Amino acid sequence: MFETVENIEGATIYHGEIHNRIYLSEINQEKIDSILPKMTALAKRKKYDKILSKVPESAIDYFESKGYKIEAKIPGLYNGKTAGYFLAEYLNKSRHQCDEKQLKTIETVKTIAMAANKPDENPHMRMPKNYAIRKLNTADFPALVNLHEEAYKYHPKHIKRIQDFEQLAELDHQFYGLFVDGKLLVSAILRVQDKESNLEIVDFATHPNFRGQNLSYYLVQEIKNVMDNLGCTTIYALARATSYGLNITYSKHGFKYAGTLTNNAFVRDALESMNVWYFN
Repeated sequence: MFETVENIEGATIYHGEIHNRIYLSEINQEKIDSILPKMTALAKRKKYDKILSKVPESAIDYFESKGYKIEAKIPGLYNGKTAGYFLAEYLNKSRHQCDEKQLKTIETVKTIAMAANKPDENPHMRMPKNYAIRKLNTADFPALVNLHEEAYKYHPKHIKRIQDFEQLAELDHQFYGLFVDGKLLVSAILRVQDKESNLEIVDFATHPNFRGQNLSYYLVQEIKNVMDNLGCTTIYALARATSYGLNITYSKHGFKYAGTLTNNAFVRDALESMNVWYFN
């Protein structure tokens, strides 16, 4: 894994040079007074540019009082009752800046994607007979590695080893795959958060020979069924804000736009803003 998973005063954070940031994924509100100073100290020590925090509504006043700004809001993220917020602090102000061309592209992608959301229409498309979707287990990890090696050939920092997937499985992640004529062509990594009754679509990988065919559409369709089976009330996902494909796919499936995380992740060697989508 390229990020360190760390516990600070009962809170779970991810951090590392791959995205040059700290991500607070689970807060311990009883220790909130000591968590923030420790995150800031870690960020300064590691020279990270950004701290991103996902917190329930009851915590946002405290974060805002410390200079954090809301970038996205997901109603009912926590157990279907409490809204969740993504708030960010930029230790390097240049990290928060996008050029005019990027901003125009982000706005165009968002506008076109949101126009594809038609809740009065059934977005369900019948899957071809030679397609199959199922949950992946450890026996599938070699095929999963091969797919990621093909899909992320030019992404040297992306996960591509069996031990990476084994570690993710230990951290409550699940894996699903779309097979065409028995070959794994698309995979999805899900993070199931039982305490919060939600799941996150962490990653999609598509074989490069099959990009542009919208195969991820069928996996999202299946993930909505998985959500019900797991008793989760909300699905959320991040998609590159300058890429049309996944943003449109999520919107077609009834996902709603929650906000944009500015310059949130490195894809290849470039910073990418990420749109947040949710379904509940």
